[in-house]
Amino acid sequence: MAPGANPVQGAANAGDAPPLAEGMYTDSIEPRATKYYSVELDDASSAYVSAIAVPRKGSVPGAQDGIGVSLRTEDGRPCGLGRRRTFAAQGGAYPTGDYAERVVEPRGVCRGAGRYVVTVTRGEAGGSTAAVPIELAYMSEPAVRKGTEGSPAAGGKGTPGTAQEPAASPPMASGGAEQRAEGGTGFNDAAEVRAGSVKGAVEPGGTRFYRVPVGWGQRLRVTADFGAVPSGSAFHAANGVRLALSNTARGLVANRNGSYEGKPKSLSLETAPVAYANRLGAGLDAATKAMRFAGAYYLQVSVNPAVAGKASGSVPFTLRVGVEGEPAKGPEYVKDPGEFGGGTLLPLTGDGMGPAGARNGGSGRSDRLRLVGYAGVGTGSVLLLGLGGWSLAARRWKS
Repeated sequence: MAPGANPVQGAANAGDAPPLAEGMYTDSIEPRATKYYSVELDDASSAYVSAIAVPRKGSVPGAQDGIGVSLRTEDGRPCGLGRRRTFAAQGGAYPTGDYAERVVEPRGVCRGAGRYVVTVTRGEAGGSTAAVPIELAYMSEPAVRKGTEGSPAAGGKGTPGTAQEPAASPPMASGGAEQRAEGGTGFNDAAEVRAGSVKGAVEPGGTRFYRVPVGWGQRLRVTADFGAVPSGSAFHAANGVRLALSNTARGLVANRNGSYEGKPKSLSLETAPVAYANRLGAGLDAATKAMRFAGAYYLQVSVNPAVAGKASGSVPFTLRVGVEGEPAKGPEYVKDPGEFGGGTLLPLTGDGMGPAGARNGGSGRSDRLRLVGYAGVGTGSVLLLGLGGWSLAARRWKS
């Protein structure tokens, strides 16, 4: 869990929901349970409340187990999309989660100021009664001056959770160089990288996190080249390797999975250009709508635990990162957007593992959140952040 997160106990009903101020919180949730929290919103700002659940290492959950989060008015009307993600992965269980959002729209049901209710739901655990810890983060993005919103990106680049493997690797941005960055264990200590390449290794069941600053009008093109590993015999691990991307508020942008047989394997993703108006564009896919902030975007490089015992040691990889386009002028926020809207990068530490002070457990919201974008809600684990696609079983959950 993130250093400095505040403990909170979610209520069993909306009326008793404890209030959350902006910041980070920890709680736990049992199988088939629902917990309620509340937030006070104004009539102008956008709000994001994320929930990450961390199952016990080595646990194998039921197919319907996972975490869902939604944001609603006091009388139960939904604000934007609620999202559910499952723990289930072949061979293990991983931290998983997403965010719920309130974006003010002229005729939206959630445009008014007042008390709103956050609902966090857990699915069927397949016989287990154990609670899992959850981490909550509430972030507020100020309004922008009317007429500065700009236009949404033209076209989309896929939907979160889709298992796509583009045929060709995206071209690299010019001027990229090889960088030394071990990779972080979560969002809180994600290693900062720029355009270029990064060499690393990840153990089966693990994920390495990298933070990439992306400005207004820019887009990402990324390839993860997984190397060969020695093995005693031939093997095939379905969804054995993974490359994923999350946005500034920990919302899933893209997820790529591929089989792995101990031989070289490449996964690639590309995004739409960052634009404030992506959140409002009619007909845009979920991946394009997620590219709505200038700031930190989080790459995750993972290896399925099913590879353990079949291959010897960690799996090497080269992460090739391209940031296309010159930063453009963004919207005019009515006040300091903090973790949103870009900003000045904090200096890196000497070990290349992110900004100075990012791992010191310092107090205060600015210490925890203000990196380039949102750099600070890690699981503290080197496990896979399972933000894969929706499970069919999850559709049976109550919304």
